[in-house]
Amino acid sequence: MGSDTYIYLNMARTERKDPSPKKKVEEKSNGKVEPEKISLFTHPIKTLHILAIVLKDLGVVGLKFLAKHFIVITLLSTVGLTAHFVKGPHTQIVSYLEDIAFFVIWWVGLGVASSIGFGTGLHTFVLYLGPHIAKVTMIANECGYLPKMLPSRWRFSLFDDCPTPTENSLSIVDILFMVQLEALLWGLGTAIGELPPYFVARAARLSGKDEIEEIAQLEEEMKTKNMSELPFMERAKIYIYKGLQKYGFLTVMLCASIPNPLFDLAGLTCGHFLIPFRTFFTATSLGKAVIKVHIQMLFVIFVFSKHHVEHFLATIEAKFPFLKHGLSQMLEKEKKKLHSPQLPAEDKMLSISGIWNLVIGGMIAFFVISIINTTVNNYLEHQAAKKNGKASHDKKKSKKD
Repeated sequence: MGSDTYIYLNMARTERKDPSPKKKVEEKSNGKVEPEKISLFTHPIKTLHILAIVLKDLGVVGLKFLAKHFIVITLLSTVGLTAHFVKGPHTQIVSYLEDIAFFVIWWVGLGVASSIGFGTGLHTFVLYLGPHIAKVTMIANECGYLPKMLPSRWRFSLFDDCPTPTENSLSIVDILFMVQLEALLWGLGTAIGELPPYFVARAARLSGKDEIEEIAQLEEEMKTKNMSELPFMERAKIYIYKGLQKYGFLTVMLCASIPNPLFDLAGLTCGHFLIPFRTFFTATSLGKAVIKVHIQMLFVIFVFSKHHVEHFLATIEAKFPFLKHGLSQMLEKEKKKLHSPQLPAEDKMLSISGIWNLVIGGMIAFFVISIINTTVNNYLEHQAAKKNGKASHDKKKSKKD
């Protein structure tokens, strides 16, 4: 039961493409079971029923893990809870370490959610890290320095006041260093999120199972088709595939350094050819946590620098007179909220942060729904594969008899 759960959860990163109509007909004629495609919108009751089965399986796996490591988990939990709830000279140090741990888990976790590939993925740079960099950029430009983060950097909620703004102008590099740690942790999380395809392909290769379908399809296309006849995305896949075989580390790092929807192929290929984990993860971390994230940071800092924001607002208000002063006033409210969350009631009716919170809520809801749909369909696909495997085994056995 536990191995089944592991397989169909990891299939979220290695979903097979829908076969062509001709292939479907051939499979049906061979007596193969076709997995049903369902969703919360088309089959809500059935989807929730299968989700309950999946959660039950996960619960069983969790209970088995707890039973197997009961003594260690009990000991660690006792030490942690005692240190947290029993007051003493250690309380301040424990509180400080908890804040740092929360900070690290938050940003790494957001990075993992951005690239793990369950459902549609959650674009946490756009939703969280980007806005955080924008806030730091605007407040640093307003004050001429970065005010103290309250209550602390690890539990950041708002900035301290800067009653006497200086005329100093901070450079892009100055602001870059102010958000360096958050960005590096987020980038490391995105690298961790890219590991499932690597481990799935590596495990399949070591167990002697059939080749990953996407890799087998690429090899077939390279043998039977002319490169000029293939679509751009297919040619790109083949170039990445060949590059990984010749220059593994460099190709992985370059693929990770740019927004790349084909990076899953890099993980699958590296796992299939048993490229060492250290090589794959180091290259992925350098590409995502160092190169790519710094490009994104520089872009956000450049766009939200003071003169660019003022120029943008002036251009919009000039082209759309009905917005005159409206956007500027909303931006000023947001700057005030960076120092104090307490605003007059009329200022809370319509604000950029209020609209943005609605956007975040909508995207998270869509992300959760997509995770449910993907998990349920992967479960059905895995069950169909088990039935097909059993039918094939019985057929071979009957022929021998």
